Amino acid sequence: MKKKTEFPKSRAEELIRENTALSGSLRWQPLHGDGSERTFYRVATQKESLILIWSPPGDETFPNENDSYVYIGRHLLQKGVPVPEIYGYYRPEGLTLVEDLGSVHLQDAVVSDAERLPALYGQAIDVLLKMQVRATQGLETRHCFDTSVYNQQFIIERELEYFRWSFLVGALGLEIDSNYVERDFSLLASQAGEGDGQLFFLHRDFQSRNLMLKGDHLYLIDFQGARLGPPQYDLAALLLDPYVQLPEAIQQELLKAYSRAFGTLTAGSVDEFLQKYPHIALCRNLQVLAAFSFLTRIKGRSHFARYIVPAWNRLRQQLAEPPCLEYRTLAAVVQSQNDETVAEVAARLEREAKNA
Repeated sequence: MKKKTEFPKSRAEELIRENTALSGSLRWQPLHGDGSERTFYRVATQKESLILIWSPPGDETFPNENDSYVYIGRHLLQKGVPVPEIYGYYRPEGLTLVEDLGSVHLQDAVVSDAERLPALYGQAIDVLLKMQVRATQGLETRHCFDTSVYNQQFIIERELEYFRWSFLVGALGLEIDSNYVERDFSLLASQAGEGDGQLFFLHRDFQSRNLMLKGDHLYLIDFQGARLGPPQYDLAALLLDPYVQLPEAIQQELLKAYSRAFGTLTAGSVDEFLQKYPHIALCRNLQVLAAFSFLTRIKGRSHFARYIVPAWNRLRQQLAEPPCLEYRTLAAVVQSQNDETVAEVAARLEREAKNA
């Protein structure tokens, strides 16, 4: 059995003293990290606080996840994208010291006060535009630890096949092998992949739990998995986000506003952007269902199960509308499962994760 790495508290305290003005007794508060394997602490004195991230590297491979986090975070900040400032990094121990943005996610803000939704989502769109247009420039993809580009191979392996084995087989218990869905998956990957389009900075999880509200301003977090990819993906992640479940009318309004603004800033075709969007949005939603199933079943994080049904309902809608009607095998698989069965599966997975 692999020995559990002990938290290097003395080294963490050295990192804090070397890179900040914090003095006196430090209070350490463990924080919940959603789907991340990293450990988070809020380190505070009477007057101020910081966030310490601990993720011990498995080996000397470069770049690892921590390396990517530090490089990409500093790159985004230099480009004027609102992200937490990174104060210090001890690579051997996997310790990173960053700005404390508080505890309010975009999800929290709009769920508790729906009247704030238009303004905050308008601001989220502005952050996304700034990130995609500015941060693409000068991004050195050799610092991207989890592949450098979102392409057809990545889509098939890490999103579509992930959906098959994690959700269809793992959660729903269906006996579906890769050959059965190969035609649809290949077609979808070719429609959503890089193709001839220009690639932009891709966060790949640009949703309401990764946007923090500090004061009146949104800040982007959890950017270590960034790479280059199609601009539609992060927009789909924001609009289809099961955590908030934006009304369809608001989704369409934001989609049109974003595509026009993006086209103006990049001299791109709005029509081409909108034509590709449904295919990429479908990939995103399949990835979401796969991840929620995996995080609940395998990682024991029960709260993800409650968002399976909203994502499933969205999937039904996507496959019933053009241009996604061409994915006939995938649609048949989804139609073979009634909504009550999926709801029962989600509830069972949540119970099992809680009792594990």
